[in-house]
Amino acid sequence: MSGSLEVVLALFAVSIAGVFRGFSGFGTGMILVPSLSLIYEPIIAVITVSLLELIPAVQLVKKSLPHCHWRTVLPMSFISIFTVPLGALILVSIDIQTMRIIISVLVMIVVLILFSGWRYKGEAGLKVSAATGLFSGLITGATSLGGLPVILYYLSSDLTREVTRASMIVFLIFTTVVSLLTYISHDIITQDSVIRTVAVSPVFILALWLGGKLFGRVSEALFRIIILGLLSGLSLMMLLS
Repeated sequence: MSGSLEVVLALFAVSIAGVFRGFSGFGTGMILVPSLSLIYEPIIAVITVSLLELIPAVQLVKKSLPHCHWRTVLPMSFISIFTVPLGALILVSIDIQTMRIIISVLVMIVVLILFSGWRYKGEAGLKVSAATGLFSGLITGATSLGGLPVILYYLSSDLTREVTRASMIVFLIFTTVVSLLTYISHDIITQDSVIRTVAVSPVFILALWLGGKLFGRVSEALFRIIILGLLSGLSLMMLLS
C-alpha cells in the first residue's frame, strides 16, 4: 500500500469515527482500531486512538459531568485502574496478526449483540458495574476498545439517552488518561505515533463538530445500522487479511 493511499484511508476512517463519536459520545476505538489496524500495525492504531480521545475529552467533559451517572461510573473507573495496565502488557506481548484477530473478533461480537437487540435484564448494581469496569479496563489497555463492554452495559439500562451518553463520555475519558499513562510507562508512545495523530487531528476535530450537530437531528436507529454495517465489514476484512 502506497504512502499516499495510507494517508487517504486513514483520514477517511478518522472522519467517520469523529462523526460517530461526536454524535453518540463513544465509538472512536470501535471504528478506528480495526480500520487503522488494516493500514498500520495494531499497536500504532491503539496509540493513535488513545491520543485522539484526548480531543473530545477536553471538549465534552465539562458538559458531561452534571449528567453523569456516578453510581455506575465510579466503581467502573476504580476497577479499571488495575486492569488497564494488564491489558497494556497483552498489547506489547502478542504478535501483530494475533492482535488483529482479537480486535476483529471483539468488534464482531459486539456488532452481533447490538444487531440482535439483546439487553441485560438484571439489576445494574455495584457488582455488575465493577465487572464491566474490569473487562473494559483490560480491553482498553490491550486494544483501546474498552468502550465495548460499557456500550452494552449502558444500552441495557433504563437511563435516559442524555445520562447514558454523558456517563460513557466521562468513563472513557478516565480510562483514556489511565491507558496513556500506562503506555508512557512502557515506552510505547513513539514520536512517529504522535506525529501521525497530530496530522489527522484537524479532520477529527471537524468530524466531532459535525457529529455533535447531528445529535438529536438524525435518526439514531438509521445511524446505528450504518455504523454496525461498517464495523461488520471492517471485522471481516481484518479476519481475511
